[in-house]
Amino acid sequence: MGALSAELERQADVYRGLGVQKDVIMRLLTPRPDRLPKELSIPVVTLGASVDLNRQAQFVGITPYFDLSRAYDTAGGITYAQPRLIWMQDGEKNKGRSVEYVRAHLKGNERPATLADGIALAITQPDIKSILRNHAVDLPGSAVGSVRAPHLDDWAGDLELGHLFVGYADPYWGSASSGS
Repeated sequence: MGALSAELERQADVYRGLGVQKDVIMRLLTPRPDRLPKELSIPVVTLGASVDLNRQAQFVGITPYFDLSRAYDTAGGITYAQPRLIWMQDGEKNKGRSVEYVRAHLKGNERPATLADGIALAITQPDIKSILRNHAVDLPGSAVGSVRAPHLDDWAGDLELGHLFVGYADPYWGSASSGS
């Protein structure tokens, strides 16, 4: 519990730049639920819709290659209205699987990660570029248009949000999921 508290303190310091008060983040302190799959090991405070997604992306230096307001939750994706502690995996588990496959096979305590979750992962994880050097991270809980899903990528050292066809599977991409 001490390690989680320290991590939330660190994330609270990061989010101060977006006007989120530390006590809002620290109220989220709760042990990791035992029922979650072991892959969901990254604690992330997602601001959800409480702070504009464009502002969140700009804050961490993400270049979006589509209008973020066109994205919507789908297939079990949930963008929370207020800050929330979620547990994510980095997409490695689903590497090489299509977004369509991942959406169909998540069950139980996992849900497909949304655009808000992916941006939160980029903001709160100091090693995000290291994660993205290994593979881009699809965000299967969101959609852009009817057949595209957003993905977070490190392109020549820059963080980008692009989108891929849902049925596309490439060994480089992995789809992230989360639980709460």
